[in-house]
Amino acid sequence: MKETLANANFPRDGEGRVYHIGVRYGEVANRILTVGDPARAKAIARWLDTESDSGKPVFTNQSHRGFLTITGRYKGVPVSIMAIGMGNCMMDFFVRETRAVTTGTLAIIRFGSCGSLSQNAPTGSIVIPQGGYCIRKNLEYFVKEKNRLFKGPVEPYMISGVFDADEEMSAILTKELEKAIEPISGKHGVGSVIANGLNADGCSFYSSQGRKDPAFWDDNDSVIQEALSAHPETVSLEMETSMLFHLAECAREQNPIKAAGCMQVFADRIGNGFIHPDTVAVLEPAVGKAVLEALIQVQVDNEMSEEGTVWQTTASEA
Repeated sequence: MKETLANANFPRDGEGRVYHIGVRYGEVANRILTVGDPARAKAIARWLDTESDSGKPVFTNQSHRGFLTITGRYKGVPVSIMAIGMGNCMMDFFVRETRAVTTGTLAIIRFGSCGSLSQNAPTGSIVIPQGGYCIRKNLEYFVKEKNRLFKGPVEPYMISGVFDADEEMSAILTKELEKAIEPISGKHGVGSVIANGLNADGCSFYSSQGRKDPAFWDDNDSVIQEALSAHPETVSLEMETSMLFHLAECAREQNPIKAAGCMQVFADRIGNGFIHPDTVAVLEPAVGKAVLEALIQVQVDNEMSEEGTVWQTTASEA
């Protein structure tokens, strides 16, 4: 930490940069593509307009907490590509702090990877969930009995209800992904687009996703079956997309957020298979470009003026 921060409730430095993602007003656009892996973000950023096309160089910021922000224009429309790492808390940092440095409606599409809980979604498929729910380890269950706050019986895992994805954005995303995948579907291990069903978010890659780790007591033998019993429409399992849907639903009416998501199926949790790197090399660029195509079609209300932003064009500066 190099700057003195103000407001312990929502820290910012003297330039107005939020603490974790390290950006300020004018550095993040209303339309955002978010990923976990910074290498994926950089690869997608090659589709952005060049400086000669847009009149402005692409803006890049790497925060001290590992968040990468890349902002520019795609086909003339301001967009940001943001790499946030893995897990629910990273999604929480990203959504809340991005919301704090922007105005108007935010349109966020997450492009990630997932495990499959459906025979209809083998590795190489692309899932666009209609909604998502969360699986949380109930820490009270794992407290020594003498130290428990609650003396009655408790379950080791809690499964939430469903948080909806934005229907309009999901429909646009489906159309663009089907168009992008059609020429390569069935080749190099690339599967089809699955635009239905639910996504499950685990609070961990291990315990709440039902993976077996002999070094720890997780009591998770039945957690996946319990999730499927509660939500039989479940297709995918990961750690971020349902949290995005949840935060979008919790956004105040005066600061709305639209959210959608798509995931490449990397792991077949039913057949215990994993995607081949050659498939990823073919699939990932196609999906990344399709998400950008979808984003620029999304209508956002009260979009930020470009004056003073990192995407302000030379013409508007004059």
